[in-house]
Amino acid sequence: MKSFQNYKKLVDKELKHIFNSLALEVKSGQIPKELYNAISYSVFNGGKRIRPVLCLTSYSACCRKTNNQQLRTILPFACGLEFIHTFSLIQDDLPCMDNDDYRRGKLSLHRKFNEAMALLAADALFAWAFELFAKAPVGDRRKITAILELLKICGANGLVSGQVLDIIEKKQETRSKKLELKNELKTAALIAGSVKIGAIVAGAPKNTIKKVEKAGTYLGLLFQTTDDMLDTLGLDIKLKEQAQKYSAAAKKIFHNLGKNFDWFITFTEYILERKQ
Repeated sequence: MKSFQNYKKLVDKELKHIFNSLALEVKSGQIPKELYNAISYSVFNGGKRIRPVLCLTSYSACCRKTNNQQLRTILPFACGLEFIHTFSLIQDDLPCMDNDDYRRGKLSLHRKFNEAMALLAADALFAWAFELFAKAPVGDRRKITAILELLKICGANGLVSGQVLDIIEKKQETRSKKLELKNELKTAALIAGSVKIGAIVAGAPKNTIKKVEKAGTYLGLLFQTTDDMLDTLGLDIKLKEQAQKYSAAAKKIFHNLGKNFDWFITFTEYILERKQ
C-alpha cells in the first residue's frame, strides 16, 4: 500500500524532527540524557505507525484533497497518537501488567533500562503527546474537541479499563466473557480514536465523525482479533468468523462514506489477511 508507506515516512520524518528538538534540550541540561535515551528507544523500536497513518488518512479523506502543507495541521495529533500508543505498550510490558521481556523482537523498555525508567518514560510520552495536541495549528473548537476525545480514550472509559479487564482475565485464568469489551477498550479505542481525530480536525460533519468512529471501532476489533489469530496460528475457527464479521462491518461503513474512504476498505482487507 503505497499511500500507507508515504504517510509512514512523513510521520517518521516529523518524529525525528521532534526528537532533534528534544536533543537540544538534553544538551542544555533541561532533560536528562537517560530519559531521552529511554524515550527514543521506545518510539523508534520498529513501530508500524498504524495509528498516526490512520489519523492522517482520515483527515485527508474528510478534507477530500490535501497537500503536505495542509497536513502540518494534523501531524501533531498523528505524532501524539504514536506517543500515547508507545506509552500504553511500555505499561503493558511492565512486570505488574503483562510482564513481557520483549517487544517487537527487542528487549522491552524495563528490561533494556529498568522499571523506574520505563514508568517515567511512559509518563513523559503521555504528557508530551498532549503538549503536541495543545500546540497544534488548529482552531480552538476543533482542538478542544479532539483533546477531550483523546482524554476519554486514555482514561477510565478507555485504555485504563481495558487494562483492568485484562488483569482480571489473567487472574481468573479463564477466557473472560467481556473479551470483546476488553479488546474494544484496550486496542480498538485508540485505533477508532485515531480515525475519529482525523475527521474532527478536518471539520467533518457530526454524522460523518460518528460513522468514522464506528467503522474505526470495527477496524480496531479486527486488528486485535487477527493478532489473536496469529497467536493461535489461525487454527481458531471462532476467531476467523469474528474477524470476518468485523471486516465486513467496517468495510460496509467505509463504503457508505464514499470514494474518499476506499483506502480504508483496502486497508481493512489487508488487516484481515495479514501474516504478521
